[in-house]
Amino acid sequence: MTILAVRAGGALRGAARLDQPLGDPWGQDDETSRFSAAERAQERSAGPLVPAGTVPLVLLHAFPLSSAMWGPVLADLPELPVLAIDLPGAGFSPTVQPVSIRAAGLAVIESLAELGVTRAVIGGISMGGYVAMSVIKDAPELLAGAILMHTKAVADDPATRAGRLETARQVLHAGSTELLAPMASKMVSAASQIIHPGLVETIEHWIDQATPGGMAWAEEAMAGRDDAMGTLRACGLPVTIMAGAADPFATVRQAEEMADAVGHSANLAVLSEIAHLSPLEAPNMTSRIVRESYRRMVD
Repeated sequence: MTILAVRAGGALRGAARLDQPLGDPWGQDDETSRFSAAERAQERSAGPLVPAGTVPLVLLHAFPLSSAMWGPVLADLPELPVLAIDLPGAGFSPTVQPVSIRAAGLAVIESLAELGVTRAVIGGISMGGYVAMSVIKDAPELLAGAILMHTKAVADDPATRAGRLETARQVLHAGSTELLAPMASKMVSAASQIIHPGLVETIEHWIDQATPGGMAWAEEAMAGRDDAMGTLRACGLPVTIMAGAADPFATVRQAEEMADAVGHSANLAVLSEIAHLSPLEAPNMTSRIVRESYRRMVD
């Protein structure tokens, strides 16, 4: 069993040893802020469990970040039971084998089972959305619904796939994530950079703290992912899809195609002047949409 690092928020804070103080929602976590994968593996038999009957909101982060990116949203959702997971190779989670989005999804499923979760709403942004769609395919019975943010269901085209693999090679060769730093300014819209003048620097700092091996793992996994449009057509779940009008990585058109695939149970929200990271660019707006979606899915 692969145990990923998990951070508890909202109504789950204080419910079990899983919880630790959140601290500054814009700050970077350290090892005291989450119950790490290693600690949970050591104490599996007596580890923390989500209270029976709880339907947590499970949040999966974007590349090349970690669950730290959810800090502002967690601070704005104190009433919801939230689990923010470090995906393989990010934060305090180990990489997994094989190198694939499906392997990441299975690790999420295993980690939730270890916590006693039998029903959840899953939310994923960017790469986290890819993993969320993999969970939808492999464990639809686990889910009450899904919130997919700034992501796409289509597989990479050959040029994009080759670019990801080359980036993975260069990151490993350099032994540094510095090559990924320019992503920070592209993930945040010009309007958001004015509203949050230090946000790009914060994201660059988080990227600098990421491990080259973990980021190379993620690039290779994303390069090999399957098309998930069929998964959305067959899922039968309520799905909220969020898109940024200024997003250069996942377009509004792609979000519309995802909503069409889901059908009548889809809810599409397009955020003006937002690029790829609405939980950081517009945390209050993001929290409102997430809260409304969660309640619609569990009530």
